[in-house]
Amino acid sequence: MKKNNCIIAGGGICGLFSAILLTDYFENVYIIEKESECGGLLKSIKLPNGAIFDQGTHVPNTTLIPEIDNILFGKEEERHLYWNDLGKLRSGNYFNGRWNLINQMLDVRNLPDDIYQKGIIELLSLTKLSQAENIVSFLCETLGPTFTQHAIAPIAQKLYGNEVELSKLVTNSSVSYFGLSRVMALDSIVSKKLKELPAFDEKLAYHNEKDFEQRLRKDKVPQRKNYYPKNNQGVGFWVAHLLKQAKDKGVKFFTNDYIDKINHENKKVTSIELGNCKEKIRCDYLFWTAPPVLALEAAGIKVLQTDVTFRSACIFHYQIDRQLLNTESHYVWNWDSKYKGFRITLYSNMQKDIISNTAKLTVETLCKPDEVDCITLEEMFNELVSIGLVDKSSLILSQKKQIIHHTFPIPTFEFVDAVASHYEQLSGAFKNIHIAGRFAGKNWFHEDVFKGVYFDLKEKFGSTS
Repeated sequence: MKKNNCIIAGGGICGLFSAILLTDYFENVYIIEKESECGGLLKSIKLPNGAIFDQGTHVPNTTLIPEIDNILFGKEEERHLYWNDLGKLRSGNYFNGRWNLINQMLDVRNLPDDIYQKGIIELLSLTKLSQAENIVSFLCETLGPTFTQHAIAPIAQKLYGNEVELSKLVTNSSVSYFGLSRVMALDSIVSKKLKELPAFDEKLAYHNEKDFEQRLRKDKVPQRKNYYPKNNQGVGFWVAHLLKQAKDKGVKFFTNDYIDKINHENKKVTSIELGNCKEKIRCDYLFWTAPPVLALEAAGIKVLQTDVTFRSACIFHYQIDRQLLNTESHYVWNWDSKYKGFRITLYSNMQKDIISNTAKLTVETLCKPDEVDCITLEEMFNELVSIGLVDKSSLILSQKKQIIHHTFPIPTFEFVDAVASHYEQLSGAFKNIHIAGRFAGKNWFHEDVFKGVYFDLKEKFGSTS
């Protein structure tokens, strides 16, 4: 028998997916979204000339769980109508004036020879796995102090700021997220052999696709499919796809609003009050996908204040009058510390269903909030030319700069401890609350978020079949 009211805080991709599932357990499901539209960072934007861009690199992939994937992408036999199957996701990176288009791993052989020779001796001498919790100690114990100082540290400062003390960054949430704890350092034969040893497997990358695919087969790693929308649509199509399903299942939406007050009694949430429309809604189950600290404050629960610093994202979109010089990669990283851009989306290489003489790309930067006006469209376009992605004679057909504040937390120990503390405090405060999404502090990648929600709800409420 279905319960009555479920309220979901947050209309991002996690909230929309969860709402579709929760309609199987509740008569009424409400999504409360502070913005005018759902989707969070996965919304696409359209420029006046019709060019569509995403707010950064977003490439959805399957979870290998049919019930989840059918919601995310539709029935498998119909997906070819709406989705480009990208096959193997192709990335690459630019470092010290050179491209590596094999993978996103840093090639330390691009360092000056004297630094490389010193660094490789240190790397080969480190034969034990590191358990260090801070990123500097971890990298020094894994790659060695020379590669840490001359290769990884400048990139970490590019991402998190020169004023950040790197030893205060948590290993699992900082440079390891970008794949920077594993490098290309030798040749393909030696690297493949060394990777048979656990310590070297953790810090060395394969040098070619053949060796990597062979390893996947050996480890019996199932292959997920990577999709990108067809028909010149951005990742916002994914949001629209989920939004339609939620509406078809009767989900009710309050946009441009927020949960101002959480009423509770005997460790149960009883109702919520909205801040803008002032409506009060009875609540049998609260599904929270926003930062837990907001729920604690709305419930009148005292929260320990912490000094958390966020980076702002400046996102630059360009449509140009000719093809890109890189026609294979889906997205690439710029790890060269003299440039401000760090990730670049190459739409033309994902939208092979579109035949066009023009091309689109998006480059992302991170900075302090008071620095956002210092980075210009002209400067970032010149970077794209300088690193060899765009021909210098290309003309810009359309362009736009987006600024998104409070989007990228600096993963210090204080931040990670605060996230964990707020999660434990909120989950222990009420019996009828579920905390999900990235803000729960357990999962970062979308696939893990979706699977976490799916299995948690099955465990909580049982199967509906």
